[in-house]
Amino acid sequence: MSSATKIKSGSPIEIMQQLDIDPGPRNYELFYTYSLGTNSKLNQAMEPYISGKKIWTETAADDLYYQYISDGRLSKILDTTTREMGDELKSVMKVLDRAEKDAANYEKALEGAGGELQDVSDPRSIRDIVDHLVKSTATMQKRSQELESKLSETNKQVELLQGNLDRVKIEAMTDSLSGLSNRKRFDEVLKQEMKKARESGKSLALLFCDIDHFKRFNDTWGHQTGDQIIRFVSSTLKRNVEKNHLVARYGGEEFAVIMPITKLSKAKDIAENIRGLIERKKLVRKSTNEDLGRVTISMGLSLFRDTDEIEDFIERSDMALYKSKQEGRNRLSVEENASQEQAA
Repeated sequence: MSSATKIKSGSPIEIMQQLDIDPGPRNYELFYTYSLGTNSKLNQAMEPYISGKKIWTETAADDLYYQYISDGRLSKILDTTTREMGDELKSVMKVLDRAEKDAANYEKALEGAGGELQDVSDPRSIRDIVDHLVKSTATMQKRSQELESKLSETNKQVELLQGNLDRVKIEAMTDSLSGLSNRKRFDEVLKQEMKKARESGKSLALLFCDIDHFKRFNDTWGHQTGDQIIRFVSSTLKRNVEKNHLVARYGGEEFAVIMPITKLSKAKDIAENIRGLIERKKLVRKSTNEDLGRVTISMGLSLFRDTDEIEDFIERSDMALYKSKQEGRNRLSVEENASQEQAA
């Protein structure tokens, strides 16, 4: 029996121990789901790591989790929240239905009492009619109070469920490691901003960034240090762009910044400032205070064209990024033939 086969037959903890993987919550959920065998796509994606053909990293874990587990889990939360909302509304409708019937009965009681009072001469009959009206009024008041209480309770429940939905939406659009927008959010916003730029004629810039020699940091210092570097680059990007810009973790050690209503000259200034800040920062390993050396990033910048599809726009930024890497890294390259002045 091969070592890979032995690993597959173990418990999630045993598999992680044999692969020397930190048994944190996210890793455990991935390997637990793998051991259950209920998610065939996840199992297929994890096979290269289980067999040792690929090296497990926290970046890989993050990508696997969001691609094969998070979407399904978020769908379940959405389904549960939707069902609870439906149940709550059904409950309110029942109370409203009872209140409507009571209101109809009360109206009939008033009409009946009015007719009876016109022909009544016996005081005892008047008392009976009044007693009946008092009871009907008490019933109506009770139902009204019940309805008011139920509506108040439902309002609180709806607010709670809405909060759950909001959190799910945020989680669905956020990369957990960096705290930035994820690829899904990036794709949605870029499409929206391209549409706006096409309609308004205003400029739109797209910046791609990649951490130089990231694999070397992981191999030398370990994946936790690699995660520390990703967080550092993420926070530097987020703090030094404009308010209307969107920073996303595009994948692995690659990032993207969508820059609406931003001229090429301004986009270049922002990119160069970020590159310089990252280059000058002295990073130390948190656990040992060891000097990690210089961290640098390569960048590629492109401007939107009216004829662009989303793939065209991304490809030009990616090609500019590739040029930066070819020419020595730690630099910004701009797509060829980029207009120096574009109305903003």
